[in-house]
Amino acid sequence: MGPSSWPQTRGCAQGSCSGPAFWNLVADNILNADWPPDVHLQAFADDFAFVISHRTKKGVQELAEKAIQIFSNWVTSNKLEISFDKTNYMYIGKLVNPARIKWNNVRIQKVWSLKYLGVVIDSTLSWVPHIIDRGTKSLDHYHQLQRIAGKN
Repeated sequence: MGPSSWPQTRGCAQGSCSGPAFWNLVADNILNADWPPDVHLQAFADDFAFVISHRTKKGVQELAEKAIQIFSNWVTSNKLEISFDKTNYMYIGKLVNPARIKWNNVRIQKVWSLKYLGVVIDSTLSWVPHIIDRGTKSLDHYHQLQRIAGKN
């Protein structure tokens, strides 16, 4: 039997050794982009998070638009897709009516808390939602172990 091949037309094979290295090459371009002041991009694997700060609502909105435009151009040029179901934003501050953020005229959902890398962060920066999440997960694991172990 001779060598076999698989025509890879999209992405990288799941679990491949070279997949993370290829992704790093692609992601380095956006991480090293020229971002406006007060715009910071965080990344872990294929999860990206912007941290944008400004003193005014209008300033936040303008910075977000610039950041999204740069990121959108990168996504398009690398033939990537954004999951809008997982795309949202959270405002941390005291404004009653914070900026509305849009991605190419599509409104991004505002949330009061979000989970990033397993940590639940809420708009008041309290640890309560994270502790509740961890407690719920621990209780689920306890019940699963109880079912496995049986009555004894």
